[in-house]
Amino acid sequence: MNDIFAPEHFTAVRRPLTQASTLPGWCYADGGWYAREIEAIFRREWLCIGRVEQIPQIGDFYTRTLIEQPLIVVRDTQGEVLVHSAVCRHRGAIVSQGEGRCRSFVCPYHSWTYALTGELVGTPGKPPPMDAAEGFRKSDYGLTPIRAEEWAGFIFITFNEAAPPLLEWLGDLPAFLANYDVAQMQWTHQDVYEVDCNWKVWLENAFENYHAPTIHRKHMDPHNPQNWSFEAGQSGPWEAMHSRRSIVAYSGLPPVEGLTEKQAAGLYHIWVKPSVQIILTSSYMKFRQYFPEGAGKLRLYENWTFPKTTVARTDFGETVGPAYYDKYSEIVREDLQINPVVQRGMRSGAFRPGRYSPEEFIVHRIANYVVDRVVGPEGSRRSGDHSVIPQAAE
Repeated sequence: MNDIFAPEHFTAVRRPLTQASTLPGWCYADGGWYAREIEAIFRREWLCIGRVEQIPQIGDFYTRTLIEQPLIVVRDTQGEVLVHSAVCRHRGAIVSQGEGRCRSFVCPYHSWTYALTGELVGTPGKPPPMDAAEGFRKSDYGLTPIRAEEWAGFIFITFNEAAPPLLEWLGDLPAFLANYDVAQMQWTHQDVYEVDCNWKVWLENAFENYHAPTIHRKHMDPHNPQNWSFEAGQSGPWEAMHSRRSIVAYSGLPPVEGLTEKQAAGLYHIWVKPSVQIILTSSYMKFRQYFPEGAGKLRLYENWTFPKTTVARTDFGETVGPAYYDKYSEIVREDLQINPVVQRGMRSGAFRPGRYSPEEFIVHRIANYVVDRVVGPEGSRRSGDHSVIPQAAE
């Protein structure tokens, strides 16, 4: 049975948590499996591309590459947030990179010029280079728009025109987070990491505490364990876990008003499938964006947000640097050491599925989500699959 997409390989993955086995190694290392994930997951779902506060003024923009698609996120002259493909409609060059503020986008190849709205407004040259092109109309050659919608300051995109509206897709997540007033959070800081691991390796690491006493032991208090619990019964593409203590929940800034006792006393880690993680504490929100760049490559965006009233404090800048950004980066660096080690093991061909700890509830959910999308929820086989299981190294 050499077909890596054969449903029989995943029978043990689909068992209840206390009986289940982990995903096979090829799900993290095989190029064919990764390609199917891109088509079945990342080209179909809603994906978080950032926050509206990252582009506060007209003409502000930033660029991202997501599943090999170069994108421009921009605030247009009407104050609307738009997302365009950054691929020029003439010969395919990338029209903009980085971030900044501009009045238009000019392709670096032949100077085709696009308005903030994506409309082609100029094809400069003397004599006018496009005049002899029969039937050419600038209105037919604007930048390709990418479907984008907003929720509570988050910008989501989808490459799937048949996807339901964002708020419908989110289910009851907005209601679950209503007390945090996420729309009033202010984006303040971002760190970007290029990691030699599959996107699921880091995602799974982020949603279990089993590794913390080993990898993050210097931050742990053995007399005050975290004791994570898991939310159940929600609708929508999300999973949540809660703890009354975390190595990443710091104090020193005022809490959000209106939180329940449980919200004020602890924190949530929320996975919004497939590629954004929201961490909510009583005083701030972090969110992490997972941008896969190959079976063994991940670009990770770590973002910090705080209530606008907190950001306005005179001591905000001197407080958050050492107490929040710097302290958390120590924990990220520890994960940066171990996750590529896991990836090397998956790539070796020697890994055989292990067993889950009950602490890995969401890791098990991640595995089943991926199998449901890639193989099919009923174990249905997709036609045309001829991938072969990688053999163990000699």
